[in-house]
Amino acid sequence: MLRAAPATVKCFLVVGVRRWPVLMRAPTYQPSLTHKAGAGEWLLRNRAPSRGNAGLLWHHPAMEDAADPARSQGDGRLRLEAGRAAVEIAPGVGGRIAALEVDGWDLLRRHGWTDREWGAFVMAPWVGRLRLGRVEWAGRSWQMPPDEGPHALHGTVLDAPFSVMQTSPASARLEAGLGPDWPFAGRVVQTVELGARQLRLRLELHSDSEPMPGILGWHPWFLRRAARLDGPEQQAGEIVIAIHPAYRVELDAHGLPTGALGAPPEVPLDDVLLDLAGPPVVRWPGGPTVSLHAPEAQAWIVYTAHPDGVCVEPVTGLPDGLNGGLLGEPPVARPGKPLTATFEIAWG
Repeated sequence: MLRAAPATVKCFLVVGVRRWPVLMRAPTYQPSLTHKAGAGEWLLRNRAPSRGNAGLLWHHPAMEDAADPARSQGDGRLRLEAGRAAVEIAPGVGGRIAALEVDGWDLLRRHGWTDREWGAFVMAPWVGRLRLGRVEWAGRSWQMPPDEGPHALHGTVLDAPFSVMQTSPASARLEAGLGPDWPFAGRVVQTVELGARQLRLRLELHSDSEPMPGILGWHPWFLRRAARLDGPEQQAGEIVIAIHPAYRVELDAHGLPTGALGAPPEVPLDDVLLDLAGPPVVRWPGGPTVSLHAPEAQAWIVYTAHPDGVCVEPVTGLPDGLNGGLLGEPPVARPGKPLTATFEIAWG
């Protein structure tokens, strides 16, 4: 890991919007410069009323049929409960965490314009963009289907159906193959364990036949304003993020690493951050606070340009990292020796 004296992100400027599907107009979003909310913390502020999960996009637990813990709900989801916390899992949509409820607060976006914009989904066997969809490794090369302009985004399983292998009232184990386009036989396994004060996620990337490169990560979409479950019109203050990186990975116009490092950004928008001084902390004034722990993470990606959500993503390598780069050759999964990563969201 690269080392330097820890630096601090000075402030957040939230600008722009995601690419929206054809024939759909993006919500009006006029961001303003954020101001310091406390030592090492920056408030993300939006002048325009947030579209949030309102209207046709809004979803609330009261709209669903009641279900026992760890039992499949009407749409195939699983619900886990522990103390005053609950998690919903969507096996059919990437095995993602579809909802996280903590002490009466809703913390994640439950819906989005695309499956890239809600819940907390798995990224494997690569994270972020893969340049031109190419994988070049061990003297061989392969072409992945492009799905973000000329590039391939977020791996092969973000919306793949996962099989539920095991459940209990507070845990679940899910598994999915890596798809027909990935050139190696393999699978990804996600284990979800919910405690009264933490959500623990574990990923395993298995190779079933030969060594293969792999990078793992999670892509959580935190609500810009956490909402009360007993009245979603009751919201906490604007999200505040405390994160202390030493470096930023310089990206080109396509969001791919240039091979250079820079100082931590004054205005993080869609940034890859290295060598954190401590775990990131996310809080909503008047609402909950969570800390994020990912011991295998080699970088964190912070995305703040969406009007309704903010992403703080632990990853075990960089975008386009299957092709080498700043962190060197990618990790390798071998038969019987899977790559693993863990992610814990803790509160209280």
